[in-house]
Amino acid sequence: MKRAESPEVAAAIRQMISIRDVLKRIPMSRSTLERKVKEGTFPKMYSIAPMRVGFFLDDVLQWQADLIENEIRPTEPVRVLVRGRS
Repeated sequence: MKRAESPEVAAAIRQMISIRDVLKRIPMSRSTLERKVKEGTFPKMYSIAPMRVGFFLDDVLQWQADLIENEIRPTEPVRVLVRGRS
């Protein structure tokens, strides 16, 4: 029989997503993602079962928001050099 959850418990449950779902949202390789987690520049991954990790969705969304907020924009136009042209 399933036990009913209180509204406080239901509100406290944070949605988790798989590493595959993170990689669908964030354009980087799995090895880069794992390196960033190890460096502490990306939200922590949690072991949720043997051979299975997950991320809290709200942490990933906050990381994206912080990335946009802290974006460094060049003060001068960026010049792209093409070989054979001046």
